[in-house]
Amino acid sequence: NVLVVDMGTATTFCAIAKDKTYLGGVIQVGMRLAMDALQGGTAKLPSVEIVRPDKMLGESTKSSIQSGLYYGQLALIEAMITKLKQEVFQDEAMAVVGTGGFAHIFSDDGVFDCVIPNLVLFGLRDAYWLNQTQKVTNG
Repeated sequence: NVLVVDMGTATTFCAIAKDKTYLGGVIQVGMRLAMDALQGGTAKLPSVEIVRPDKMLGESTKSSIQSGLYYGQLALIEAMITKLKQEVFQDEAMAVVGTGGFAHIFSDDGVFDCVIPNLVLFGLRDAYWLNQTQKVTNG
């Protein structure tokens, strides 16, 4: 059982069973879109760099936004992993793989068993090679 958490424009959760069957997914607003919404939807909030803050409670507008983005996303990831493990995998063991542009920020938080930043590129490469093999064997 594998849960892939892709942290790009959106944060997506994809559940894959032991037999490699895709079971379904969840799509949530990603960190960059959340930052853009805060900046664009308010009159005075600035755009900030998305980083792991040193502490949760921000002491400035900038650090408060960074904290909200980071710890809000962390809480989402933790809650989704817990709920999906219960609901989809009936509490069976599962591996949690982080991927995408923001996954590395959470690599020290213990939510991912491994982080593979470019997982989608490996999948595209494998799909290409499988396609080439089928062309050769099918003529």
